[in-house]
Amino acid sequence: MPAINLIIFDMDGVLCHYDFKKRLALLADITVREAGEIDEIIFKSGFDDEGDQGHYSAEDYLRLFGEHLGVPVFRDDWLRARRQSIEPDPVMLSLVKVMARRVSVAMLTNNGPLLQEGFGEVFPEAAAIFGDRAFFSSQLKSTKEVPEIFHRVLDALEGRPETTLFIDDSETYIAAALAAGMHTHHFKGTDGLKVTLRELGLSPDDS
Repeated sequence: MPAINLIIFDMDGVLCHYDFKKRLALLADITVREAGEIDEIIFKSGFDDEGDQGHYSAEDYLRLFGEHLGVPVFRDDWLRARRQSIEPDPVMLSLVKVMARRVSVAMLTNNGPLLQEGFGEVFPEAAAIFGDRAFFSSQLKSTKEVPEIFHRVLDALEGRPETTLFIDDSETYIAAALAAGMHTHHFKGTDGLKVTLRELGLSPDDS
């Protein structure tokens, strides 16, 4: 088996804990709309998915976000709600840094243009590690349900699927990455990931 020389990490649920209910509650405070209404209007309607798929610029997404809710939403407020809904995982971030000394690392997340634009404000710890190797589905005009997105990331990184490990907490996205020919790990915790890394000849221990 060819040696792994690139690891691609998911963001929410892998590099950080994401509390969607907390985000809805924060948006409710900002907009004076019920959390359930926001969920229906923005998320369950498919509007936010369209943002993830790259249908809008960051400016257009934010404008339409407010129009859908019937109240203007400012960039700083939107980013604050996103930032306060995540809790960075210091153990995972430390592990990523260790891996980055052994192989190339990157990040791939299903998220839209506004988070991409404000990534350094929302998750500065990850932004500092990945820099321009943090990829957002919106910039690739696709999502992780589709194997093609993985080929687009690999093209950008000059990587090959047979030497790439993709780590995600979603079985759906893992299946798409497998269809793209990549090695995968279904993330359920750091301990299990370390077992996979050792099996692939990548020591997860700092040295």
